[in-house]
Amino acid sequence: MSRLNVQNLTVRRGQCPVVDNVSLSVGAGEVVGLIGPNGAGKTTLLRAILSLLPFEGTSSLAALDPRARARAAAWMPQAREIAWPVPVETLVMLGRVPHLAGGAKPSEADHAAVASAIAAMHLAGFETRPATELSGGEQARVLIARVLAQDTPLILADEPIAGLDPAHQISTMEVFRREAAAGKTVIASIHDLGLAARHCTRLILMDKGKLVADGTPEEVLTADNMARVFRINAHLSSDASGLLFQPLSVLA
Repeated sequence: MSRLNVQNLTVRRGQCPVVDNVSLSVGAGEVVGLIGPNGAGKTTLLRAILSLLPFEGTSSLAALDPRARARAAAWMPQAREIAWPVPVETLVMLGRVPHLAGGAKPSEADHAAVASAIAAMHLAGFETRPATELSGGEQARVLIARVLAQDTPLILADEPIAGLDPAHQISTMEVFRREAAAGKTVIASIHDLGLAARHCTRLILMDKGKLVADGTPEEVLTADNMARVFRINAHLSSDASGLLFQPLSVLA
């Protein structure tokens, strides 16, 4: 089942394409890591897919009306700022807004979805704490919980594990894998290629606005791609626990 279809998507700044003629299709059950160096166009692509930026081409999500889009896809932007000192539970409940009729109070199902999301992100006991009083990493986990509470078939996340400690980086990727195993789809931009190798079912590599590789981690994290796109030497191997990726040096 296709969850997202993008055809010939281009985003320009002036005459310069910052995303250049990208086409892709993503199905149910996938955890897709969107990778590439800084400035490759990853954030711009995600925002255009959601119709948050003007673009040329087509996106199946952008074709939906805003309410239908909010029920089809949850979005976690790169920005982590929480402006208002609302309790954590209230902030996570905002993920349920697309499912509520105008003025309706949250139902038992809404509260259950919020409780499940809070537990998944190891935030039990934080429910009544003002979100603005949390650390940056804790705030990031609250925002991921809000995305999970939205309970959409598709999750789009821009650097969701940035700023998290190693344990919570791993546990967040494991949450994404469980969401995919339950039939959902996750697309996340990720800079940690080691975590991407171990937890993503598919990687999409971008450089200078173009899609340059799309496939399994083994197919994408090749020595040639690492040298050509990232300008690094790296080691990729596997053991009983999965793939192991380690950057080694910067190419001269």
